[in-house]
Amino acid sequence: NETVTWEVADQFNVGFESYFLDHKLYFEFDYFNYRRSNILWWRNASVPQSTGLSLPRENIGKVTNNGIDFSITYHDEFQDFGYNISLNGGYAKNKITFWDEAPGRPEWQQSTGKPIPTWSEVDRDLYYEAIGIFRDEAHLNSYPHWENARPGDIIFKDVNNDGTIDGLDRVRNEKNDIPRFTGGLRMGLNYKQFDLSALIQGAAGAVRYISTESGQIGNFLKDFYNKRWTPDNPNAEGPRAFNRDAEYWRNNRNTYFLKKSDYVRLKNLELGYTLPATLNNKIGISNLRIYFSGYNLLTFCPTIKDFDPESIQSDISGQSQPYPAQRVVNAGVSVTF
Repeated sequence: NETVTWEVADQFNVGFESYFLDHKLYFEFDYFNYRRSNILWWRNASVPQSTGLSLPRENIGKVTNNGIDFSITYHDEFQDFGYNISLNGGYAKNKITFWDEAPGRPEWQQSTGKPIPTWSEVDRDLYYEAIGIFRDEAHLNSYPHWENARPGDIIFKDVNNDGTIDGLDRVRNEKNDIPRFTGGLRMGLNYKQFDLSALIQGAAGAVRYISTESGQIGNFLKDFYNKRWTPDNPNAEGPRAFNRDAEYWRNNRNTYFLKKSDYVRLKNLELGYTLPATLNNKIGISNLRIYFSGYNLLTFCPTIKDFDPESIQSDISGQSQPYPAQRVVNAGVSVTF
């Protein structure tokens, strides 16, 4: 296609940095606004490309991305004691300005004005809204439901109020697997021969789709087991047991399995002791340091307990689940002759 050309990037940045208090306090702040146009994309963006029914891609897409970055550092020392603390973070949000929506699409399914989808097939980021669990037959008959639905199934919201649950009731989610905010807090202390350092990091504003392959192929998570619906527990928080993707609420993406991945983690912690120079001289070395360190020691994530919220995977299932974050504890000695 000889008419295809490069994307165009317009970038705007404004920043401020300065020292205060005799260079003890350092502050840095940046605001950015990036606009990309002429992005290669298909007309009627929602048509799955695998169908072969779409036109060739054209330079029609437009996307914006803006946000802030900041860093604050303070350090000081007096007599045998010194310390430093540094806080950094960033917030960024992108949105689609234009990429030719399919005509007649409901407003709640449109991607224009929303963040870039996680998936190349735009409709993969459409979800049925889960609004509860059918407790019994009476509850099932009181609300529109999927054909062959049973008590213990997840209730899909009738978004357009037409009395039928179908593809028009899917809603585009505002978030994807990229955190809107990321940040970290780094601290260091030293007193005479002792030193202590720590790194706390976190992220917010992202989601993960967690739906394990369970049933005849493998086990259920204990958390699912504890919350599952049974005839003896009709008011349960979760749905009934299932076999792989045999149920409509398993093979149709819905918000019950969409979990916030906001987390705070104690990423690093290290305590060290360095021998005094006078003692080093006596044993004929230049420096000796003993240390104890920990990695991934603590993680706080209210909504994801069984997997690593820092995982880069958008979908987590029994077929492609990432290993949990490993907690590592070390002890060691470093010697310089």
